[in-house]
Amino acid sequence: MTNIFFVGILTLLFALSAQADECKKVIISSDSEYPPISWRDTEDPDNIIGTVIELAEMVFNDLGVSVETPYVGPWKRTLRYSELGHVDMIAGVYMNEERKSYLDYVLPTLMVDQTVVFTLKGQAFKFEQWDDLKGLQGGRRLGDSFGDSFDQFEQEHLKLDRVEKSEQLLNMLQRGRNQYFIYGLYPGLAYAEKMGIRNELEYLPKPLTEENIYLAFSKKSPCKKYSHIFSHKMKILIQNKVPELLVEKYLEVWKRQAESTGNSIKAYF
Repeated sequence: MTNIFFVGILTLLFALSAQADECKKVIISSDSEYPPISWRDTEDPDNIIGTVIELAEMVFNDLGVSVETPYVGPWKRTLRYSELGHVDMIAGVYMNEERKSYLDYVLPTLMVDQTVVFTLKGQAFKFEQWDDLKGLQGGRRLGDSFGDSFDQFEQEHLKLDRVEKSEQLLNMLQRGRNQYFIYGLYPGLAYAEKMGIRNELEYLPKPLTEENIYLAFSKKSPCKKYSHIFSHKMKILIQNKVPELLVEKYLEVWKRQAESTGNSIKAYF
């Protein structure tokens, strides 16, 4: 009986030790084409940088957890990797029912993001409600979600080409393949400027949607144990307007990187 007792104690100690070793390193990734929120670093293409990446890094640095921020591929693949547990955290993600099945969202939301309808200049149309998009040919990226309500509406009523890259949306609009595309306001303008076609593009004044942006742990990640700590620390950062300050910081980083490649991001932000 004594031997069994000591074996049980040792087993428990080994289990606790293993648990303590969990999450010494965290893998964070995000949308590689969504500046200034997140994008693939021009100066270090193996990594993602941006507003939400630094917010997550701040908390993990306080916890003494080392951080890696790899580029793992297009947005749809990044989400899939989080579902499989290959990525511990998605920094900067909308909430919908499908994603809630494999992500544990950190509350509160970091910021509100406007999604808009982009057209070629001079080809704008009346847009007051989603029904106004019926019968028109549009575009969106694979993996993007604009909320459960719009996603369902799109499936039932709209014609949208789905592509992997932001540049494809702009190219298809230029070539007349699509009459509009749907994308975040900031990244849409940023990519148009980077490609040198900002003057050819406009966006309709009424937002398509306004969605909250979150941090979210993979349900398969051992690091999700820090979810409550993250929630507490994020409240403090938000109260101190840190997300807004980081948006300004990373707008400048994006402009500098674009200028270094021979493009100009004007200060229309």
